[in-house]
Amino acid sequence: MSGSGKKRATALNWRDAGLRHGLHDAKRRLILSQAARMFADDGFHQTTIEKIAAALNVTKPTIYYYIDSKEDILYQILQLALDELDAALAAIDKPDAIAIDRLEVFFHIYCEIILSDFGVCMALVTDRSLNANYRKKLRGLKKEFELRVRSIVADGLRDGSINVGNPRLFSNAIFGAYNWMPQWFSKAGSMAAEEAGREIFMLFRKAAMST
Repeated sequence: MSGSGKKRATALNWRDAGLRHGLHDAKRRLILSQAARMFADDGFHQTTIEKIAAALNVTKPTIYYYIDSKEDILYQILQLALDELDAALAAIDKPDAIAIDRLEVFFHIYCEIILSDFGVCMALVTDRSLNANYRKKLRGLKKEFELRVRSIVADGLRDGSINVGNPRLFSNAIFGAYNWMPQWFSKAGSMAAEEAGREIFMLFRKAAMST
């Protein structure tokens, strides 16, 4: 498809969002989705509001109607990625399951999110691109998920399903493995995302259950 064809398709999506939903959030999400792809592909600093507007075939003032700044876009992208992870986890929460199985569910969902447009942006674009206020709020959100994993690991130490000498290091290592996936995983490769995520977790499962 030519560049103009891509623009027409994106513009149609923009119009349809309003017609289908009639909601402010529908078009705001389109902006965030487009920006997430551009931030990940081209870099945060190289992507301008003008370029985002051009990709959506709308005006720059239209973008500013939905967001306050480029930093605001990045913060909203990262917040949305974490919100979607939280919602997905809440929908299938099984507090009675043993800890290692709960940890596997967590990272199964985390793998899906981290390879989405929003998740890839979250992984590839450093929060140092945000000002101090946004950076503090975002790191607070990320900390909540780190603490959740540490809590599951602590439960595993109690129920015997997890046996690691340094729980914090184990938690950081497994997060690091999944956060690195956007750097190397390709949908055009021979392995599906779900399979890749499962294989990664099996490595940590074996380490966690070793005696």
